[in-house]
Amino acid sequence: MEDNDILKSIVDSLIKERESERRYRFVRRIIIFSVFVLIFLLVAFSSSSSISYSNDHIAIININGQISANGPVNTESIIPHVREAINNSACLGIILKINSPGGSATQSKVIFDEINKFKKVNDKKIYAVIEDVGASGGYYIAASGEMIFANSSSIVGSIGVRLDSFNVSSLMEKIGIESQIISSGEDKTILDPFNKLSEKHKSHLETLLDSIHNQFISDIKISRENKINGKDVFTGLFWTGAEAVKNGLIDEIASIYDVNEKYFNSAELITYNKKDSFIRDLMNSMIKIPLENSVHGIRY
Repeated sequence: MEDNDILKSIVDSLIKERESERRYRFVRRIIIFSVFVLIFLLVAFSSSSSISYSNDHIAIININGQISANGPVNTESIIPHVREAINNSACLGIILKINSPGGSATQSKVIFDEINKFKKVNDKKIYAVIEDVGASGGYYIAASGEMIFANSSSIVGSIGVRLDSFNVSSLMEKIGIESQIISSGEDKTILDPFNKLSEKHKSHLETLLDSIHNQFISDIKISRENKINGKDVFTGLFWTGAEAVKNGLIDEIASIYDVNEKYFNSAELITYNKKDSFIRDLMNSMIKIPLENSVHGIRY
């Protein structure tokens, strides 16, 4: 009798455990399904909002974050929105709202060049407003605007180029690890962290960075015309917005609202890439995976 009671107790326990697992799987599926429904509704709501792109307005293009081919700021996330604003007859002008410390040299240069192409074929004013940071590649993009504005406490400048690399050969030697990289071409492993950088390779890299830096400087000088003053403007240093007015990196201390009031007669402001950024941020917060942890290669 006691054996039967024990057996029944074990069976009941197993049944309850299975039921608990089924309930857990069911709840998990409901939660996942609810999240996707929420995303769908948010997208649908954003698409059907009361914002009208057919009324006269000023287009705001958010340039927010690290500049990188796979990051939040790149040619594909910026240029289509600028083109959309340019082609919209109801758009009276464009404000580039910038908060970026820089990043990819190539992406920054391409965005700068593409915006300048738009300026040559239409008469819509394109202004850049730096909020917290407009440094390196962020400033490069800002320089595509006909005028640059910033807050007095904004960080502006850092016109320079960098290439990050590490030499861990001493550490590897201490712990007994040897590199076994096989390559064709004597210079293919120029940035191999297991080998010291030779004078030949260092000289080559310095020449390469100088070339990119000189292109950066040339574009800024052309964009800013005769406004730049000061010998250390192109050394990689950065300044507050108040100081940037004095050395010619920006034109005025102003917010997007000041610019809108002064130059666009307080027109309606419409952010063209707000929905894309919102959905991307939502997805990031759910899966907890950043768009990009770091930027490799040559960067501003």
